[in-house]
Amino acid sequence: MKTIAVIGAGALAKIFCTQTQKLLADNYRIVAVMARNPEHANALAQTLDADACTSIDELLSGFPDIVVEFAGRDAVKEYALPVLEHGSDLIIVSIGALADDEFRHNLTEYAQKNHRKVYLPNGAIGALDLMQTFALMGDVQIEIGNRKAPKSLEGAPYLKGKTLPADREQIVFTGSVQEAIDGFPKNVNVAVAAALAADSLKKATVQITSDPNTTENIHHIIMKNRLMRAELTVAGRPDPANPKSSTSTAWSVVALLKNLSSPIEFF
Repeated sequence: MKTIAVIGAGALAKIFCTQTQKLLADNYRIVAVMARNPEHANALAQTLDADACTSIDELLSGFPDIVVEFAGRDAVKEYALPVLEHGSDLIIVSIGALADDEFRHNLTEYAQKNHRKVYLPNGAIGALDLMQTFALMGDVQIEIGNRKAPKSLEGAPYLKGKTLPADREQIVFTGSVQEAIDGFPKNVNVAVAAALAADSLKKATVQITSDPNTTENIHHIIMKNRLMRAELTVAGRPDPANPKSSTSTAWSVVALLKNLSSPIEFF
């Protein structure tokens, strides 16, 4: 039985905790939840018979085997290294934090030095194993498209002072992964995950489209090299409580834990 501590108490964290408790109770037990808002931490922790925490030291005091992050890229940068140094493995949902080269380098060093693992779940897409295969084969080109309803893009720094049309679709951004994560920090974890898996963080291109007629978060990825070509389209319903994220993101972490505890692993 492995113990889990959770950073974040929002919509995705709630789905993850509920389904892990329901489906993986023989292998995992959630022992602590941390949130900046004590009321949020308490509310979720009570449903799990877990401890509610307001600091990383408190969260790690029980020496959890695995810490799962659902709190955004700033939280990843603030807490990831202390988690690894304390001796826990780490699952990062807000993969956009790894677009920062210096932070990614430090994360790798801390994991190696402390003999810990950092897991990056498939999130809202999948096929990260295929992207890694393309990367190993070399000369990979990757294009990442993201189509969302205007409401799902609200609050993005790149769109500050701009009004998205309510009667037609509009391409609102085309550029690099780093530009995308800076301009849309809550919308493009998929782009960073795909680019990292394909070893193309500096080369991948991202296009974001606002579409008032869609009720889904749609991700379309094209990969090619001299030997292969692949296209992946995934459409997921946004979480009603957090329209910037797909519900499937939380489920992908449950699937990751199931895989880790199974004698037969899919890759």
